[in-house]
Amino acid sequence: MDLNRDELRRELKAIDADNRAAMPRWYDALRQIVGGDTKMSTDEKAALLGVPSPGRRTFFKLGGVTIMGAAVLAACGDTDDDASGSSSTTSTTMGGDEDSMDLPLARTAASLEKLAVDTYQTGIDSGLVTTMAIADAATLFQSHHQEHLDALNGAIKNAGGEDVTEPNEAVFKALIEPAVAAANTEADIVQIAFDLESAAAQTYVYAGGTLSTPELRSTIMTIGGIEARHAAILQVAGLGQPATEVFAAGGFYPGDNPLADIDGAVLSA
Repeated sequence: MDLNRDELRRELKAIDADNRAAMPRWYDALRQIVGGDTKMSTDEKAALLGVPSPGRRTFFKLGGVTIMGAAVLAACGDTDDDASGSSSTTSTTMGGDEDSMDLPLARTAASLEKLAVDTYQTGIDSGLVTTMAIADAATLFQSHHQEHLDALNGAIKNAGGEDVTEPNEAVFKALIEPAVAAANTEADIVQIAFDLESAAAQTYVYAGGTLSTPELRSTIMTIGGIEARHAAILQVAGLGQPATEVFAAGGFYPGDNPLADIDGAVLSA
């Protein structure tokens, strides 16, 4: 690690300050998206929340592993899915066809945030994380995901739903559990966290590019920037990437949709 402890502490403090500043706007944005008065389509809402759209057959990708998007949604019990990966919406309605999937989409997003919270805790408890700088970063980043989960649950409750308290079982079983079981070193644990943060960052960057409302675009890009800085810290502190190279890149992520159609095409919003 070529980032000294003082520099890391300053960077973590700055990331935390930015996250705190963004949270009120994130709460407001979520209330517009989930059951609010918005003209966004279901696909656009799914992109903004970082989850597969129920109207498309997609892959959910984390690191080098993929899972059917329908399974990710079905893990929250809000879609009717068959083994082929097709899906249909439930009878849950909130004032129109587009709004009928607001709660399932938000609950899926919340279950993924809960998964991030639990994954960080698993890493912290694993006994493999022995570098204090990495432990400090993990504890802070876990708290940010908890705040994002709380914001999503607030929007869900505001729309008449119930809190999400369990992680996404499909993603955990397919992607996280095998990676954790195979982890033997601190770097293995950091790689899992890095893959989570990178997927989140790219999702938010893509979502920001689909939005026409300046306020929503600014908010989602700010959250995406925080996730990207999480990933950058993990690269430097835990994976041995030179700080000059990582921070010179500015934490930028491609604007491609990380959720690809089954036939390989990229989703359009």
